[in-house]
Amino acid sequence: MNLKTLIKNGTKAFTPYGIIVLRKRILNKNQVPNQVKVFKKIFLKNDIPGKQYFDFSGAFMPDISEDTGLMNNLITVFKDTFMFHCLLNDNYDKSIIEALGLYMPEGEGPYGYKDGSFDITVHKDDVVIDAGAWCGDFSAYSASKGATAYAFEPTCSTFTWLEKTAELNKDSGKIIPIKCGLGAECKTIGLFSGDSPEAGSNTVAQQRSQKMKLIENIKVVTLDQFVAEHNLPRIDFIKADIEGAERDMLKGATNVLKKMCPKLAICTYHFPDDPEVLENIILAANPNYKIVHLNKKLFASVV
Repeated sequence: MNLKTLIKNGTKAFTPYGIIVLRKRILNKNQVPNQVKVFKKIFLKNDIPGKQYFDFSGAFMPDISEDTGLMNNLITVFKDTFMFHCLLNDNYDKSIIEALGLYMPEGEGPYGYKDGSFDITVHKDDVVIDAGAWCGDFSAYSASKGATAYAFEPTCSTFTWLEKTAELNKDSGKIIPIKCGLGAECKTIGLFSGDSPEAGSNTVAQQRSQKMKLIENIKVVTLDQFVAEHNLPRIDFIKADIEGAERDMLKGATNVLKKMCPKLAICTYHFPDDPEVLENIILAANPNYKIVHLNKKLFASVV
C-alpha cells in the first residue's frame, strides 16, 4: 500500500484504532517505496505560473524538494504539524492523541491537544509564537487557521525558506519572520549543528553527545523583551521545538506567562529532565497553569 492510498484511507480513520493502523503503515518503509515521489504527487501544486509549492489543506510551503535534507525533514514534520490538519480535520481529541502516541517515535506527535475546556489548539485571530520555526511549517498551519504567527528562526539558510513561506501564506493569516532565537537573556551566541543533514541546530552543544560544529553566531532575545519592544497586547499560543533551549526560552518569558497566560505546546525530548524542569519553570511563573505531559511534548493552559 503506497502513501497516497494511506492518506485516502486516513480520512476515514476517525477512531483511535484506525489512526493506529494508519500510523503503523506509514512507519513501515517497505510499504511506502519512494516516499518523496509520492509525497510530491499528493501535495505539490503548480497552479501559480512559474512557481511550485506544497499545499497542506490551505497551509502553504515552498517547494524544497531539491534539498534532500529539508525534504526528508518536511516528510517527518508532516506527522507533527499537518497530519491531523489534513487527515482528521484538526480533531485533537485526547483519546485520539493518546492512542496514536503509543506508536509514535520519540519527539513526534501533534502540537494540539483537547480535553474539554483544556484546549491547546490554534484559533482564528490568535497571536502565535513559533519558536524554532524552521522553514515555517507550524507558522503556515497557524496562518491557515487565520492566526498571526511570529516565526523565530535564527539560521540564515533556513530563514530564507521561512520568508518564502510567509509570502505564500499572506492571503490567509500572517507570518512575521524574526531572524533570531529566543532565550533567557539578550545576547549573541554560537549556533551548532551535527554532521548529518537531518541534525537540528542548537545552542547547547556542550550538553550533547554527538559531535557538533559551529555554523554561525546568532542573536537571541527574551520573549518578554520582544513583546515589550513591539507593544504586543497579547500572546495566545507558544509552540517551541528549539533543540534543548526550551527551558531558556521559558525563563525569558516569565512576564508573558504570568500576565498573558498563552497556551503552550513545548517539546520535552531533548534532555531527560525536560518534563520536570520545564513544568517547574512554568509553574514558578504562573501557578495557575494546568500541565499535561504526552509523547515527549508538554501541553499547558490556564483553564
